[in-house]
Amino acid sequence: MNTDAKPPAHGERGLRNLVWVSLLLTLPLLLLGTLITTFRVGMVDPLWPTEPWYLFNDPSRPGSVPFWKEDRPGYLIEHIHRVFGYLVGVAILVQTVAFGLKSRSMGVWIFGLAGVIVGTVLAMASIDTKLAITDPIGAVRPGILRAGLGIIIAGVSALFVTLVLEYREKGPMRFVMTLGAFVFLGVISQGLLGGLRVYLNAIVGPQLASIHGALAQVVFACMAGLLALLTLERNPPPPMAIPMTRRGVLIWTNGLLMLCLLQLVWAVWLRHFHHPIAQRLHLFFGCLIPAFIVGIHLKGLQYREIFRWFGPASGMLLILVLFQVLLGIEAWIGKFGTGKPLIEAA
Repeated sequence: MNTDAKPPAHGERGLRNLVWVSLLLTLPLLLLGTLITTFRVGMVDPLWPTEPWYLFNDPSRPGSVPFWKEDRPGYLIEHIHRVFGYLVGVAILVQTVAFGLKSRSMGVWIFGLAGVIVGTVLAMASIDTKLAITDPIGAVRPGILRAGLGIIIAGVSALFVTLVLEYREKGPMRFVMTLGAFVFLGVISQGLLGGLRVYLNAIVGPQLASIHGALAQVVFACMAGLLALLTLERNPPPPMAIPMTRRGVLIWTNGLLMLCLLQLVWAVWLRHFHHPIAQRLHLFFGCLIPAFIVGIHLKGLQYREIFRWFGPASGMLLILVLFQVLLGIEAWIGKFGTGKPLIEAA
């Protein structure tokens, strides 16, 4: 452990707490999304977009009932998932605003965030939800949609300009702001993909659901990366270990990241489409990734200074991955060993 690390400043601790809140809210969102795919209840309610309070009964919606009177568990799973989506969106917005407060271009940053939010709301408001059930294409008001997309583009451009200025001035928050902007845009894209997966199901089928599921895990990983970046400010690696990391451990860790991303692709391909090639690739990478983590652990043992710094995290990662492999074996036997579905639709 680096004994020279400075105690965290109040602002840094506050940013980490915001990221922790976002992560903890995202976990049930991911769990509910998994249940939606497992129970195949993504289309239990074809209405989209819906308000956060929709679950508590909106009399303007035909057939809407309070959640305590709802006897379809799939309906509850889907709409609680949407509510958590709103909560995560608000949490991510707050943390992304906080990232820009230390920037010299704070005004441009806030303008960009506001533009993306306003444009997204306009784009969603362009849909006549009642008409969308029978005519999803004709239910869109083109003028409002174009205005919303234009404002989104302006907002994203403002965020990009802010990041360029931060890198030019070598601002201390440039890396956090970059990853934070990606998470912010990723969460908004996830919300739109989740809605369009419902809205356009009759036209494009389940393809959007697979993209929605894969991107969710990528965004969550980036949120964890944000927390890691903010933690590095409190507990940086030993200076003498940095060149060693670049020569050795960094190559292994970058390779591990690429393997995990590919494994995610095979998993989505397998879960949504049951392709035989995906079955084989998913099994192969399930064996390769633990071996890579062991390699990283052994490589770190060669450099005691750096191993004290990342060794506990590496060991915990290996335990989690091995547990995931055990879960995968059980799921594999249940899914492909019996020839029957593990669970019926809710």
